[in-house]
Amino acid sequence: MKFIEQTRKALRFFSEGAIRLFSPSDDSYPDVGVQPFEGYPSKKRSD
Repeated sequence: MKFIEQTRKALRFFSEGAIRLFSPSDDSYPDVGVQPFEGYPSKKRSD
């Protein structure tokens, strides 16, 4: 019985991951576009 329960949990775990992976995106970011750069470039080089 324990083997069947563990197998069922594993199948559910992987199927939920596959559903989330292949489902449409649920991002709710605002459509703001490209933001302008408001600052000064660094005079130091970062090597």
